[in-house]
Amino acid sequence: LFKMYLETVGRNATFLLNLPPNRAGRIDESLVTIMEDLGKLLDQRLGTDLAKTAKVTTDCTREAMGKGNYDAKNLTDGNKDTYWAAPDGKTSAVIELSWDTPQTVRYVSLMEYIKLGQRVRSFTIETSDDGTTFTPRATNIQTTTIGYKRIVPLNGFTAKSYEGDGYKVKAMRITINDSKACPLIQSLSVF
Repeated sequence: LFKMYLETVGRNATFLLNLPPNRAGRIDESLVTIMEDLGKLLDQRLGTDLAKTAKVTTDCTREAMGKGNYDAKNLTDGNKDTYWAAPDGKTSAVIELSWDTPQTVRYVSLMEYIKLGQRVRSFTIETSDDGTTFTPRATNIQTTTIGYKRIVPLNGFTAKSYEGDGYKVKAMRITINDSKACPLIQSLSVF
């Protein structure tokens, strides 16, 4: 079920499960237990957002207009109505996160500001254990669209459960290589 979650919700789709009631009008206890276990697993693996404690920077930001701004801090503020934006006409950008102490990371979650459309066509993720030298991650899966939500396992496999050590990093770089229009990212989370 966790793999299915990563391959649906994690790829900009809906997680639909067929959990019908039994003849007594109740959900079978075995299904309830399975769903409770999935909920615990989701909380364990995707429950602590390390991006909230990171220093987040971008290589470009659209100038503020009116009362709103498009700063990098909008990526981790938890507000669905704010977003980071690249300047008009710019179809690529770099977002960097850094931590004072190494963090163990396994997944990256990105969400575009979907009210203004899906824009990103290609992106890459890199990590650094020293804050200087970066290593590409998730190289064996397509990192094309983001859309409403994209969860990327940094090891590149949804089938492997990531019970291992993950990656110890002091920095992470997300490069938007191509976009239909200036990229607008509502949320960036790291787990």
